[in-house]
Amino acid sequence: MLRWLGWAMLALLVMAVAAWLLSRFWPLSAAQREDRRLLEAVQPNEGRNGFALLWTLPFDGLDQAQREAALADDLRRWKASPSQASHASLLAAGHAPLNLDGAGRCAVGPVGCLAQVRADPQRFADAHAGHAGLHERLARLADFDRFDSPFLPAGSELMPLPAYTPLLDGTSAQALAYVQGDVAGAIEGSCNAVRFGRRMMRTGSTLVDNMMGAAVVRTHAALLADMLVEQSPDYVLPASCEAALQPLDADEQSLCHAMQGEFAMNKAAIEASTQTAGSRLLLDRDHTLARIAGNFGWACRPAAAKALAADVPLLVPLSPRWDVGCVANPLGCTLSAIAGPSYAQYAARSQDTAAMIRLLGAQRWLRQQPGPPDEALARLPAQWRSDARMPQLSADGRYLQVLRRGPAREGEGPEISMPLRADWPGLSRRRRAD
Repeated sequence: MLRWLGWAMLALLVMAVAAWLLSRFWPLSAAQREDRRLLEAVQPNEGRNGFALLWTLPFDGLDQAQREAALADDLRRWKASPSQASHASLLAAGHAPLNLDGAGRCAVGPVGCLAQVRADPQRFADAHAGHAGLHERLARLADFDRFDSPFLPAGSELMPLPAYTPLLDGTSAQALAYVQGDVAGAIEGSCNAVRFGRRMMRTGSTLVDNMMGAAVVRTHAALLADMLVEQSPDYVLPASCEAALQPLDADEQSLCHAMQGEFAMNKAAIEASTQTAGSRLLLDRDHTLARIAGNFGWACRPAAAKALAADVPLLVPLSPRWDVGCVANPLGCTLSAIAGPSYAQYAARSQDTAAMIRLLGAQRWLRQQPGPPDEALARLPAQWRSDARMPQLSADGRYLQVLRRGPAREGEGPEISMPLRADWPGLSRRRRAD
């Protein structure tokens, strides 16, 4: 009996080892290899990098050289000891950052930013008092071509990110300038913000960067719609607005560059987790990275570019299921499932951002046309519409709208709307894709 029990235990051990070996050497699929290749084929962005200004945005009294030097100091500290480095800039030790008042930011909801500022201009003026330097820096962000972070992933440590809160003050600052009579300056300032946001969407190093850029575009596009509808239909836009308000192409809407950054952070964490022999028994580097690549690689596939160009929903795959490769990789399969939430909403928000810019162009074009708006809408130029989402007039004919594809936030309806007339009393109560 003991001999048979020993042989049975040995057989079980042999089968376990065989199953582990089969799992460990289970081949990767062609799709997994291609996704990883796409995510690791990072193309460098060209032009002037504005990350130093973005990184030091809350600090007054510094020229560009000082901002570059401050970023270099923070980068050296990060490289020397990522686990010990604070995510706040060393500048904070000698330069107090601006204390931004939340009362100076427009609330998300059914009332647009211009209407909020117009209803209580003193509150916003008080909140923005002393922020002229910040507003000047926000305007200068549009002078840069890219916003690549020099902070590279380091093991399981989260990369330092800029303080994004100052970006949220820009919309109400432009709305306040408009209410105070600087119409041309407010319109040009919002166009500059759209230019910055578009570049942030295209060149930001993480998904957070991309989404913040998209939020800047959406909030300023909504503000522009409310400001421009109060001007005459033949109002001449500043030259900077013409480029800022051109339709977004597929590359600008793409999440590929952001997903490459997300994959790089996951890759660094996985490689740091496989430094010991014990961890390598339960976590296979290549199989785990292949599964994680499936979470992100869809954004870089040719099919994604075609969907963005056609304004149709992107196919975002679900997290990979447990398979044979997980027998020797239980930790990796668990980690890859955690790293794979639904990214469909982020892709949809990017497409809604592009839809807002098209809708803003359609608003301007339609107000310049003679005759009833519904008849003119049939002649809308192709650049201001898509076959998937043709702008429509609201039931009362006062708004131009398209169906929203991304998730609606509190107070938002199923459509992205922009006004066609400024004299309708319901103007401030219909809103939008912030």
